[in-house]
Amino acid sequence: MAENDAPLSLTSTKMNLGREQTRRWLDEVILPNARALAKLSFFACLPYPLIPDAQRQLEGSGVSAGAQNCWHSDGAATGEVSAGLLAELGCGQVMLGHAERRRLFHEDDSLIARKATAAAGAGMTPVICVGEERRVAARSADAHVAEQARRALAEVPARHPALVLYEPAWAIGSAHGAEPGHAATVLEALRSALPRPATHFLYGGAVTPGTYTALRARAPWHGVAVGRAAQDSGVLHEVTDELLAAAP
Repeated sequence: MAENDAPLSLTSTKMNLGREQTRRWLDEVILPNARALAKLSFFACLPYPLIPDAQRQLEGSGVSAGAQNCWHSDGAATGEVSAGLLAELGCGQVMLGHAERRRLFHEDDSLIARKATAAAGAGMTPVICVGEERRVAARSADAHVAEQARRALAEVPARHPALVLYEPAWAIGSAHGAEPGHAATVLEALRSALPRPATHFLYGGAVTPGTYTALRARAPWHGVAVGRAAQDSGVLHEVTDELLAAAP
């Protein structure tokens, strides 16, 4: 968990913000909230070319820049960026297995597991994205999601830090996320499948002010991933305050 066991939080900008837009977003939205965000161990997963600039801009703020993907080895994989190279750049976190990569690039659990193992070996925290593709009953989703996470972390040492981000594909970009009861059932399956002391579980998908409070009332989630809402200073401030209020 974060400072004083506060909830955790992160965001990903995908490719929605260019270089100058990212600079302004960090300057106008993230840095003014940095003191509070740092208490949540907040980080932003950015496109590869934007990471060095962001790291310089965020230096000393307590907020960090992570990556949205990596490759599992160095060498002959033209166009890819290895976990080792990201670690050399100072990345501490890397998102793996996002629903869009599973859909667009046909990434499967085996490939994601190799990436997660490489990321951990390079000293980074793998952020494993899991979730069902379509709306189904919780008791249909839970086994599928738990198996995704179990396979992804199978070769990562149990005491190495890892985040599992439950983000149903159908909730991405939607106005409505998973119901708290549905998410609670999935979390129960995840915790049962992954009895790992250094693994934390986050929810993502249509996160807005009030989402974490509703989720936490039903299950012990460790935090949330904020999507488009993180680009709005007022909304991000509300979500941040909500998370900090939940700290013990």
